[in-house]
Amino acid sequence: MTFHAGFLPHDQADADFKKLLERLRQVSDLFADYGLELGLETGQETGETLSQFLEVLDRPNVGVNFDPANIILYDKGDPLDALRTLSPWLRQCHIKDATRTKKPGVWGEEVATGTGQVDWPGFFRVLREVGYNGYLAIEREAGKQRLQDIRAARQHIEKIAPSVQ
Repeated sequence: MTFHAGFLPHDQADADFKKLLERLRQVSDLFADYGLELGLETGQETGETLSQFLEVLDRPNVGVNFDPANIILYDKGDPLDALRTLSPWLRQCHIKDATRTKKPGVWGEEVATGTGQVDWPGFFRVLREVGYNGYLAIEREAGKQRLQDIRAARQHIEKIAPSVQ
């Protein structure tokens, strides 16, 4: 099961950090009892903040649903750097694209895959570097022609992924 856990405080002394940590431990332990894994979706914090949180959480059944567009939408750094940082926890990756905000504090814009700022050849290069062979899920939450955008995303990825070395 994948989900946004909420905004993870980067300061471990923050009371919200401890509260969220304990709640996620309870949920992950319950899921572990049933042999289930959790994936925290990226974007609301930097890759470094999420990796530090996962190290402290210390639950083998908790990983990452990596969304490169969310890193851009929330203006939380470079998606490829975050992908490398979070690679030990990768469980699934979203195929979604976005453009970074032009006004700090305001969300960027989700766009059709291949028309935004995700470096798709670089994305697949990093996935190969880190040995990822898990699921890729096309996600399209915005726009007026979502089905067409999903089909176009598939075609875009089918062209790019095999040619990346």
